[in-house]
Order: sequence, then structure tokens, then C-alpha cells
Amino acid sequence: MKNQFVLIILLASLLMGCSKDIFEQPIKDKKFPQAYKTDHTLGLKINSIIHEYSKKGLPGLSVAVSNVEGVWEGAAGYARIEDNQPLTHGFVHAGGSVTKIYTATAIMMLFEQQKVQLDKSIDNYLPVHVTARIKGAAHITVRMLLSHRSGIPDYIEDDSFRLHWFNDLSQRWDLEGILKFVNRKTYLHPDAAYHYSNTNYVLLSLIVEHVGQQEEWKWLVEHLFNPQGLKYTFYRNGKDFLDGFAMPNYYMDRFGDGRLQNVSVPTKVEIYSEYGDGGLVATSLDFVKFMQALSKHKIVSPQTLGLMSTPTRESEYGLGLDVFGYGNKHQFGHQGAVFGGSSLLLYFKEQQTVLFIAANCDATLVGGKTLHLYHEMKNKICELIAAS
Repeated sequence: MKNQFVLIILLASLLMGCSKDIFEQPIKDKKFPQAYKTDHTLGLKINSIIHEYSKKGLPGLSVAVSNVEGVWEGAAGYARIEDNQPLTHGFVHAGGSVTKIYTATAIMMLFEQQKVQLDKSIDNYLPVHVTARIKGAAHITVRMLLSHRSGIPDYIEDDSFRLHWFNDLSQRWDLEGILKFVNRKTYLHPDAAYHYSNTNYVLLSLIVEHVGQQEEWKWLVEHLFNPQGLKYTFYRNGKDFLDGFAMPNYYMDRFGDGRLQNVSVPTKVEIYSEYGDGGLVATSLDFVKFMQALSKHKIVSPQTLGLMSTPTRESEYGLGLDVFGYGNKHQFGHQGAVFGGSSLLLYFKEQQTVLFIAANCDATLVGGKTLHLYHEMKNKICELIAAS
């Protein structure tokens, strides 16, 4: 906690030294509006909630829902608060750690094809130049990576990594940088305990690439995105691929009092730099379309989805899916965050409903008003669906 506090103070100091508009980004013209049911009963109730919280101070919100009534998309607030550009339908949003569901799904597809075995060690599926950098790779299994029980440290939580990044928020990082900072921290014994680590999902991305024998983004397009009709889902496909469509600007509540600072440049740097731990973006309706296909067993079998959504011991995390309990009902999915944004993708089992939420404000790094408003809004929507 002390180190986290020091890093927040350092970040605040660095941001104070930046001119007001250094991190602002223009909004691209290319949007991807998709058809939805305008008189969706549940959607209309959610719409009133997101407009309420936009007025309370959340900059921009996008929500999509899919259930037996059909699909619905709603938006409220601003894509760019500096000139009041509205957040509308068809914007592309950061998935953050929601990306982990896609990465885990790719691994489980390879598992069903008998190309990956969950309880074999990762040195069977990764090149030597990678496993040589991971302590105890011969004792870490694919299942341990998926369930965050590998004992491998989280590179993003390394103080030196954050100091290095915060020193130049416009500088992207690469695989070499990730592995370098991983080995600065103490490893836990494999399978000894649950410890959330983004590094696990970087390595899973590399497994997809190595076993699939092509660049990971190409494998995902060929085997997942195209077959499921995910036309507006994008992941690492080009050096500056985020410049090809409309994304909102991203904001941080630097002092925790609701005053927002634009951090769009470092947010995009993070998305560009991350692998299967957080590098995917999509329209709200594409996020929902993917989760609907996964929950309806159009991608992997019911047995495989059961493995993914069953918590491992001492945690509420399965194999790429987190388990939730809104309204004492059953949901699985994942929360996500990037430097200046937040997201949630959930499947409500009893209601057979998929929900996606995106906000262009951080709800993890700095506490205070914006964090409180985001989680209050998110919980209100989830409780509404759980009670439906």
C-alpha cells in the first residue's frame, strides 16, 4: 500500500508538469454504428441510469445488453469533455482485462483441438528464448497461467516498471521490457496460491502464437473474430491500429475530487503495448456479441465453458473467467481497466443476459469521487439485471 501511494504521488507530480493539452487526442470520424432494438425494455431502464451518472460527473459511458428481447446499446456524456464532443453509438472502447476472456478462449480452443494440454508445463508450448526468462517454467502449467496460480510476478505491479513508464508516458513497452521487470520480483511457488498477474496472459498470448504458428492477431482474426462475425473487434493488428477509428478520450481523477485530467496518450500507449492481458478494443455491441456466442457454446463446448467458469480453490477466478454474485445469482465475466478507462463484460446465467459497460475514466488507480461514481453506477445496473 505504501508503494502504491508513492507511485500515485509520483504520477500526480508528473502530470502536473505536463501542459493541459499534451495528452489530448482528436476524435476520428470513423464510427461503426450497429443495429439495435430502440424500445428494449431493460435497455431503457439502463439508459436512465447512465444519464443520471453522466450528470453526476462521469465523463462518458457506453453500455450494451443482449437477452431474449434482442440487443440494445446506449451512450451518455462526452467522448471529449474539452469541447463537449458527445459519446455516441459506434465508438470503439478499450477492453482492458476483458481481453483475458478472449485470450483464455483461444487457449481453450487449442485445448479442444488437442494442440494444448492444460496440465503440461509451459516449456512445451513456448520458445526457449521466452522460457529461459521465466524461473521454474518446467513446473508451471498452462492451467496455472489461466487461473493465476503460476507464481509468476505481475510486471505491471513492479515498482521499477511503473517508474520507468511514468518517466515517459508516451513510450511504448515491448516483450523484452515485460520479461526484464518480471525477473526483478520474487516468484511464488507454482500452484501455491492465487495471485493475479498480467504476465500470465502475456505468456498465454505467446502460446497461441507459438502453437498456432502465426502472429497471434492473425490467429484470432482467422479462428475467432471472423467466424463469430466480430467485424469491429481489433487487437494488435498494425503499429498504429487505434488511429483507424473513433475512440473516446480518456481521463483520470488525479486528486480524487472529480476534476478530470486528459490521459488519452498514455492510455493508448498502454493498449498498444499490452498483449492478451489488455490489448483488445471493440465496439460495445461486438463485446456483447462475443460473450453471447461464448455463453451459447458457439465457440467452445459446454464442458469447456464449465472449466473456464468454475472457480479454482481459494479464489473466485476460473480459467479466464471471474465469478460474480449480484443479487445472489450467478454471473461470470471479467472487469477491465486501462490508464484512463474502465470496462465490464458479464454473462448473467439465470437471466441469459450479456452486459458490457465502458467508461472513459479510470476507476482503479486513484480513489475518490470518480471511482465511487463508476462502481455505484456499475453495481446499480448489475443489480437491476440480476433482479429482472
